[in-house]
Amino acid sequence: MFNWNYLETFVILSENLSFSETAKVLNTAQPAISRQIRLLEDSLGYPLFIRSRKSVVLSKEGQQLKVQLAPLVEEIKKLFFERQAVGSLLSGAIRIGSMQEAGQILLMPKISQFLRIHPDLDIHTTFMSSNQVSEAVLKGSLDFGFVYRLPESKTLRAYALTEDCPVLIQSAKSKVPLAARKTLEFVGYREDDLYAKEFLSRILAKSEQKKVRFRSSVNSHSAMVQLVLEEDLLAVLPKNSALRALEKNKIKVVTEDAKTHPLHLICHEQMLVDKKKKIFRDFLMKEFRAK
Repeated sequence: MFNWNYLETFVILSENLSFSETAKVLNTAQPAISRQIRLLEDSLGYPLFIRSRKSVVLSKEGQQLKVQLAPLVEEIKKLFFERQAVGSLLSGAIRIGSMQEAGQILLMPKISQFLRIHPDLDIHTTFMSSNQVSEAVLKGSLDFGFVYRLPESKTLRAYALTEDCPVLIQSAKSKVPLAARKTLEFVGYREDDLYAKEFLSRILAKSEQKKVRFRSSVNSHSAMVQLVLEEDLLAVLPKNSALRALEKNKIKVVTEDAKTHPLHLICHEQMLVDKKKKIFRDFLMKEFRAK
C-alpha cells in the first residue's frame, strides 16, 4: 500500500528537482524527503530519480510516473480541500495587512476566491507599508501579513508565497534608447525611492548613475505607468505591477533584475490553532504555488 505523503512528495520533487526546496514546501526536514522517496522507489522496484552531487533528474520511469500521477494528486488535493471547506462551515473573521500594490494585484484575487468558497467567513484587508504590516502582526491587531521584508522576530512564522523582481521600464512608443538620453528622467514611487535607487546602482555604470534625475513621484504603480506613457519618463517597478501594461504592449522592459525577492505570508504560530486561519494559510500557499 502506498503512503499518500510519498506520492505528494514525489510530485513536488519531480517539479522542482530539489530535495531542499521540496522540504521547504512541505515544511519538513530534508532527510525525511530522501527517506520517503527511497521507500517509494523500494515499493515500486525501480529508481524514480538519478542523483549526482550537483543535480537531481527524473529517471525514464520517473518521467512516466510524473505524467500519470501529477494531475491525479492535484485533483485529489483539490477535491479534499473543497470537501473540507464544505464540511467545516467556517465562520468568523480574518484580518490581513498587505502592501497596497502587491496586495491589489496578487493577494486580492486569492481572497476573492476564498470568500466564494467560505460564504460565512469575513476577511478584512488593510493596505499599509511592509513595516507597518509587520508591526501590526507582532502586536496582534492583524492575523496575517503579506510582506516583502521579514521582521526580525523569532515569534513569527513566515511562508514564501511567490517572488518578484524589479524591472526598468519605458514607453513602448519611446524612440530614445537609454544610451542616447542625456538625462535619465524617472518617476519614483516616493521622493526618495530607495527601491529604484538600489536597483539602478546595480545595473548602471557610475557615469550613467550621474545622469539619473527623479522628475516626479507618486505612490501608485498604475499612476507611475501613466507618467511613463504620457511624459516618456523611466520607472523602476516590481515586475508583477508592470505585467498588465506589458501584456497590452504599452511599455517595454529595458532591463530586468536577475535577483528576485520573495513575498511572504507572516503570522504568529499560535494563530494556526484557529482552524479557519490554518485553512486560510493553506489555501494561499496552495493557490500561489499553483501558478
